[in-house]
Amino acid sequence: MHSIRLRGPWRYEVLEHLAGEDSVPTTGKQKMPGDWSEPLGADFRGTVRYRRTFHMPTGLEEGQQVWLAIDCVDSNATVTLNSTSLGSLALNTETGESWRHEIQDSLLPTSELIIDVTHPAQAPGPGGLTGEVRLEIQTVKPRPVD
Repeated sequence: MHSIRLRGPWRYEVLEHLAGEDSVPTTGKQKMPGDWSEPLGADFRGTVRYRRTFHMPTGLEEGQQVWLAIDCVDSNATVTLNSTSLGSLALNTETGESWRHEIQDSLLPTSELIIDVTHPAQAPGPGGLTGEVRLEIQTVKPRPVD
């Protein structure tokens, strides 16, 4: 398996402001992974849209698949690639497993990934896209023919 990390800078936009300082910037850039305490404050609660473009991996061979993997968000997130919803994920510290979705057929020469992270008013600690986001390129072994 080969991984391509989608680190920063990511663009962010505040979609909903539930709690925290009123004077936070509503848009900006942030390196990932990371919580939003630096740009928005540790007590910010609400929904923030993170947006990142990336190019299609080159040199893909027959039998290889591309997966999107997200290690952690604080607290809940929805994931969209090129205007297609890939699903949602929630903070899961018990299993430590990454959220994964096969994206081979959804890739464009330049793709746009959007992750909307929601951290409710009663949630502890700062929210954000706190785990690694990466593309995983895996070779799929052909199934034996009976």
